[in-house]
Amino acid sequence: MKLKTVILISLFFAALFFIVRYVDRKEGDKEGEEYYSRELLIFDKNKVDELSIENARGKVVCRKVGEAWQIIEPVTVDAHRGAIQAILANLERARLTRFLVLDDESTEGALKKYGLDFPHVKVSLHVGGRLLDTVLFGDENPSGRYVYVKKDSEDRIGMVELYRRTGVDKQWSELRNKTTLKFKRALATRLRIESQADTVEVTKSGEKWQMKFPTEARGDGEAIEAILQGLASPVEEFIDDAPNSLKLYGLDRPALRVEVSMGDEIHSLWVGAEKDGSYYARDLSRKPVFTLNSSFVSQLNRASFELKSRKLFDFTRAEVNRVEFAYKDSSILCVRDGVVWLAVPQDRPINAMELEAVLFNMEKLKVKKFPTLAQGHRRGLNPPRMRIRLWAGAETVGDLSLGEEEGDLVYVKSGENDLICLVDRKIAESLTVERLFAPEQR
Repeated sequence: MKLKTVILISLFFAALFFIVRYVDRKEGDKEGEEYYSRELLIFDKNKVDELSIENARGKVVCRKVGEAWQIIEPVTVDAHRGAIQAILANLERARLTRFLVLDDESTEGALKKYGLDFPHVKVSLHVGGRLLDTVLFGDENPSGRYVYVKKDSEDRIGMVELYRRTGVDKQWSELRNKTTLKFKRALATRLRIESQADTVEVTKSGEKWQMKFPTEARGDGEAIEAILQGLASPVEEFIDDAPNSLKLYGLDRPALRVEVSMGDEIHSLWVGAEKDGSYYARDLSRKPVFTLNSSFVSQLNRASFELKSRKLFDFTRAEVNRVEFAYKDSSILCVRDGVVWLAVPQDRPINAMELEAVLFNMEKLKVKKFPTLAQGHRRGLNPPRMRIRLWAGAETVGDLSLGEEEGDLVYVKSGENDLICLVDRKIAESLTVERLFAPEQR
């Protein structure tokens, strides 16, 4: 056999040998991948009942009580359920990008090499009262995008994204419940605010709020929801988790008392003394004293004005089919005929855009001030210099009387509840009938 032929056959078998070895190795890698799951941890976050995090700043242990979470170490305070759920979701979604299987001889050196002998963070989960697993988060890899991890239950080191470590590297103060008042905003049916100057109470029926005290009036839904949102927002700062005396913070005789009801369940907030632009406060269901922003406290103090609906009318422009402008000695009635507005009985056409502008301004008209008037003072409203009435079908949906001016404001009366108040003078001036007709018809 020729030498050339022998060499070619030898090269063929050598190549075949290396191909077989390569395939065997890939199959072995594949079997290893199948044996070791790509998931960092396999669990249902809703079934976890204890979470502990240990880092250079100390150890925090959180335990589930019913549907709520509580920090039990290093202090006993309520935990923020959302913050705990975020950590568990972060762990539940973590996937290993690659891993190194360890043997008895390489374990100690590898742990030290990858920063796992003294990990940055150690996280343990309990399910059903039993330890599920503990995860060690070590150093970053050379690219800085990943960190090395190892579970106590497995002899392998893997890598996960850096943000997975950041997402669990927390201390107890970051996991505590910082909500000002513990209640569910969507279920609130009553809000009561007692200050040294006033007491205000509003209640909710269906989707609408009604002021019950100090007067019966429509409640301003947006303003009420804004206060409820503020009460459900985080506190400014925790000052004292176990106060020996409330007098130091002005909470023995609070300047403000707030109650939020969810049916028969009542949640109470007390607001005390002012300190450096903030106010001390306390949720009566918890011990800690915290501070609230002064702007929010000012909002609570203005509740008598803030929570009463400042919107004078509750109608929809598209439903209005008649508008009457009445003066002391004359009146003009405007009637909608399809998309056209006519003045009757003259049957004159009206500038529909201008009339829609009048309706728009009445629809959005808000109280600027609720004056205190002496008996018999009607401020040019008896009789008024002009009265505007709106109908939707046979129902009167708006009745506004305009009186005297006072600087940039005008006294008006809403016929719906005989309420006298002050509105913006410029808006009141835009409601006149003269603007509705073409220049040659005025």
